[in-house]
Formats: sequence, C-alpha cells, structure tokens
Amino acid sequence: MNAFEKLRLLSLITKMILNKKENTKQINFSSSQKNSIAVQISSFFRNAIMLFTPGIFIVMLFISSNTFGLQSYSVVLMWGSEGSKIAEFNYPHSIVVDPTGHVYVTDENNNRVQEFDSNGTFIRKWGSNGSSEGQFLKPEGIDLDSSGNVYVADTGNSRIQKFTSNGTFINKWGSEGLGDGQFSGHAHGVDINQANNVYIVDRDNSNIQMFSNNGVFITKWGSNGSNDGEFNKPHSSAVDNDGNVYVSDMFNFRVQKFTSNGTFINKWGSYGSGNGQFKQPAGIATDAFSNVYVVDKSNNNIQKFTNNGTFITKWASKGNEKGQISGAEDIFVDSSGDVYVADTGNSRIQKFNTY
Repeated sequence: MNAFEKLRLLSLITKMILNKKENTKQINFSSSQKNSIAVQISSFFRNAIMLFTPGIFIVMLFISSNTFGLQSYSVVLMWGSEGSKIAEFNYPHSIVVDPTGHVYVTDENNNRVQEFDSNGTFIRKWGSNGSSEGQFLKPEGIDLDSSGNVYVADTGNSRIQKFTSNGTFINKWGSEGLGDGQFSGHAHGVDINQANNVYIVDRDNSNIQMFSNNGVFITKWGSNGSNDGEFNKPHSSAVDNDGNVYVSDMFNFRVQKFTSNGTFINKWGSYGSGNGQFKQPAGIATDAFSNVYVVDKSNNNIQKFTNNGTFITKWASKGNEKGQISGAEDIFVDSSGDVYVADTGNSRIQKFNTY
C-alpha cells in the first residue's frame, strides 16, 4: 500500500469514527459494552499499526478513546497536608503549572503562594497577611503569562498583583467598587490568553473583566441573572486555543462559552449529579485539544467535555483516599494532558493522568 492509499484509508477510518460518535454521543454504554468496544478497537489497531507510522497510529488511538469515552484517569502524584509549614496548605485554592512543570498554588488562609517542582518538591514561597505590595488577604485565582510572570487575585484586598516567577513584586491594580477595573471584594478567577490579556472573574459583581498584562482595563461583560451572558456567582474562566473563553457559572449550574471579547456562543449544564450536570461547578480548564475540564465542588467529581459541551468522561468521588477529592476549588491541564487538582478540603494537590 502506497502513501496515498494509506492516507485515503486513514481519512475513511476517521470519518467512520466521527460518524459513530455523532450517532452514539447520547448513549451511555454499560461496562460490558465499553469492554466489547475496547476489544474491537484493540483488534482493529493491531492491524492498523502494520499500515501506518507510529505518529499516525497515536492520533487514531486518541480519536477512538475520545469517541467512545473510554479514557480513565488515575493519580500519578500527590502531595500536601494541612498546616502552615512549607509544603503544607490551609485552603489551597488555585493552581497553575508552567512549561517546565513547576506548580504554583495560592495557599489562601496562609496568605501566600507556594511553588513546587514537577515532583511536588517545595521550591519557594512568598506573601504574608496584609495589604502592602507582595502581601495578601485571602489570595485565590492564579495564572502565568508567556514570560512566566505570575498574576494573583488578591481577593480580600480587591486587587490583582503581578510578580516575577520567583515572587518579586512587579505591579498591582484594582480597588473595591463597581466601576471598570474595580472589584466587589471577591476578585476570583484569573486566566491569561495567548495575547497576554488578563481575564478576571469578579464573583460578586457577576462579570468578567479583561485587562492588558499591565493592568489597563480593556472591556467587561456580564451581570447578575440566568439569561445567556448573565451569571450567578461565576467562579473561574479558561481560554482555549482559538481564544474562546469558558466560564463556570456556579449557581446557574452551567458553563458558558464566549468569544475573546465576551460575545455569547454556547452554554451547557443543569442542576444535578448526572453526566453533564453540576451542583457547584468551580475550577475550569482546557487542554491542548480545547477539551474543557470542570471540577464540581459539591458533586466532588471532575467532568471532561468537548469544546461544544459534549460529555466525554468523568472521575473522582468524595473522600480523602487517593483519587478522591473534597470541595476541590481548581483544576489545571498541562501541555502533556496531565490534570492537576487543588484538592482544597483535603489540603493537598493531586495529579492525574490517563491510562
């Protein structure tokens, strides 16, 4: 079989898989059905690997696992305990991972940021209780720009603070109020897009504000309510590869999707504990394929969706055992697809991967 014939066959296989997904996306397969499908896929790919290069084979395997929702996640790393010493947490709220694998966590009730390496080993910390530069009052959201600078929602001080990657203070902006560039006393989620614009979820003002990376106000959208583009205590936001913004609309029990400047695109979710339902959607993240991950504080689970809101899979349950979570506030997915969760109620960080 020549290269052209291989590509033609790959195209036909991809169409078949995607058509199968369209026809079956509303079906909840039983465990035995999933096992049967897995056996069929395994058999097919044992033959397919003889036809395609390893790279094409991996792409096909990824498509099939997402198609049938066969992905499972397990814990590969876990660290932290309750306290105020290094590598201990008192309400770990939000989490972000840089391209080298360093993990930054806002340790809310210890009023500090802690940094760890990719193995969970402590590197440094900064911050203390107060309102001066570099001090915090219950810091919550956190994110990084393309230069590695760290942005922290200094929630109790109604401001955003910007630091170098090692915690040196650079800049701050914001005050308490209802105007542009002001926050309600609950500046919450922080997310930064490819252009280094900064999105802040202002929970009590029920809006999203967008700034330059130096704190210059650009635009905002949202108000209190349940219509499209309105929010009821929004928690966090995440940006996909196309610049679209996803917001966890906590007490409307849904996710809303917007363009980069706030034009409504789509929504999904309702109250409940079933697939695609929420009781308290909190942290939200996207991966390299623009899939959307949502951690639910009340259902104590993590759900994964396509960028249009089609349910893919979910995992975790309430508890303090490995792989269980309790009142988790935030989630982050790195470039390799590893999923990091700020397991807030258990005062720890958990890292998950597929198998």
